[in-house]
Amino acid sequence: MTNYKDIESALVEVIKVAYSQGTKKYDKMGLTYMNYLKTMQRKRDPDDHCKYVAKQRTSNEEVYNERMADFKNWYNEEVY
Repeated sequence: MTNYKDIESALVEVIKVAYSQGTKKYDKMGLTYMNYLKTMQRKRDPDDHCKYVAKQRTSNEEVYNERMADFKNWYNEEVY
């Protein structure tokens, strides 16, 4: 089972890759992932927080599809 340390290391890798590819330090993506990381590190029980965020972000297929559409619009379809 995945624990918060795995998620933390994945977030750090995403942030490193984004910044190494020339992403500006205050880009929306970088700020979003930094906020996820900082919030997770501050929580008393990071594992429960990760489960809560996962349920909140992708509670069902409709919410997931809306979020993916928002990301496509957000990045002007450059990523997809």
